[in-house]
Amino acid sequence: MQSNMKEKSLKEWFLATRPWSLPASSMAVIVAALFVVWRISSYEGLTMNWLNVGLALLSIMFFQLGGNLMSDYHDFTHGVDKVGDESVQILTSGLFSKKEVLTYAFCLLGVASAIGLVILSRTGWPTLVIGVMGLLLAVCYSWLKYHALGDITIFLEYAIFPVLGTSYVATGTWCLSSLLPAFIIGPVTVAILHANNARDIPSDKAAGIRTWAMLIGLEASRWVFVAETLFPYLIILVAILSRALPLGAALAFLALPKAMALNKEVGSSLKGKVPFSGCDRKTAGLQLIFSLLFAAGLALSAVVAQKAW
Repeated sequence: MQSNMKEKSLKEWFLATRPWSLPASSMAVIVAALFVVWRISSYEGLTMNWLNVGLALLSIMFFQLGGNLMSDYHDFTHGVDKVGDESVQILTSGLFSKKEVLTYAFCLLGVASAIGLVILSRTGWPTLVIGVMGLLLAVCYSWLKYHALGDITIFLEYAIFPVLGTSYVATGTWCLSSLLPAFIIGPVTVAILHANNARDIPSDKAAGIRTWAMLIGLEASRWVFVAETLFPYLIILVAILSRALPLGAALAFLALPKAMALNKEVGSSLKGKVPFSGCDRKTAGLQLIFSLLFAAGLALSAVVAQKAW
């Protein structure tokens, strides 16, 4: 079926980007900003530049949406996504053509880059380094995923780089202590991809690619998923006890029952026909709730300590 741009609604164009996955990138910026707000009194003379934070948030969101489309294009081109698979259907259904998806991806990445240039004009060359690295990872993500490097790529692209970048554009200096929240929300973000790849082991193997989940197998993938979704709570607990995080960060523990329930579901799914089925979206929901609670705890602690403004 030949795709026709006029046949598609704005809603279909929007949904094609997988907007439900946006918390994977946006929450890293939000959490990093609120962590810096809480810590900012430790750095004499520093203030928060909220405009730069807002621009960083917009930029990474456009980067992710463009990267999503780029990934869909390559997965379809390499036979990873097929008709009938539990995967994105924008290409397999014929709703969009490969040319449309690729053009759409480059347009969104272009918008992200343009916003990045505005940030660069307001900050300095370190922003350029982080921006270029982010763009390269977005463009090369599929190749990296096909060679079992997708998990580490997601951790860098949606945890380490955005957290470091946000702390820099917000204050004009490096705040290395901001890496702590990257190691808290990053694993849960990676778990979204891990659940997807564990579910797709048979189709990925048929397509001739290698993912981390494929290399370690389903049973080990389950335990990796457990670690990614539960270990962050241990980091929070240790960080609170060592005063690297405020007591308010414990608010994130309200998401623990949801994490436990999801892990129970994953364990049960291993006995079914499609292990990890639907767990990627549910993990994205967990990541959003966990990150929002963590961010709220940081914001509350900053207000209580009169450090917010």
